[in-house]
Amino acid sequence: MNNELQTIYINIDDSGKISKKEHFAVYGGIIFLNKKEKDKFITQYKSIVNDIKCHYCPSKSTSCNNNNCPELKHNNLKNKDIRRIINYIKKYILTACIINNEELYDYIINNKASKGRYNDYALRRTIKGIISILINNHLINPDRPINLIINIDEQSTKSNGYYNLKDGLLEELKYGITNFNYAKTYKPIINSDLTITLTYQKSDKSYVVQAADLIAGTVRKHMILASSNPKAFQKIMKYLNYKIFLP
Repeated sequence: MNNELQTIYINIDDSGKISKKEHFAVYGGIIFLNKKEKDKFITQYKSIVNDIKCHYCPSKSTSCNNNNCPELKHNNLKNKDIRRIINYIKKYILTACIINNEELYDYIINNKASKGRYNDYALRRTIKGIISILINNHLINPDRPINLIINIDEQSTKSNGYYNLKDGLLEELKYGITNFNYAKTYKPIINSDLTITLTYQKSDKSYVVQAADLIAGTVRKHMILASSNPKAFQKIMKYLNYKIFLP
């Protein structure tokens, strides 16, 4: 039996918050199946970003230094530059969790602890869905050991207040859970050893989190504009290998 370790990278950022002031909160993510794939992505993504950055530098001069340019985020990029980056990003495995705030209970929106628990729940559902898709498509083997590395934007962590994400994921993926309210048991989907590493990164230092930010922001923008531009909405939805709508 092949017991070679499988290392999966899931990189996540958010756009919008759970709030009565916003229609949608979105988590966007990009997934790599090994370190070689991740490193290849970073090299090419960095090259594209460095080619674009100086157009957004306040100096607007030939003396622009990439190291001093602002971080490129979805809300400060021109559409043509978003398209260029998305056209590269879509070669990889992408995901989005779309939360419709208008359908959430008031007690979730109005209570900080409840919002934190709901964010945990949304991320667990998303990550479990990603792993299930990878297993179903034979991209990972649930009977071989898995090292799951999850990178989340540090600022998102401060504002959303995750509570027990790592332990909750381990329980769902490795041990299964029982929902006592509905008398349902959900079986585990990973049958071998599972290690979960959860890191919180500064987006200006992490190209993978920057890419996740662009996915989240682009998806949220098209959700807001869906009624007036359904073709654009359908196009961005096609890029996503796994998507989930909540609640």
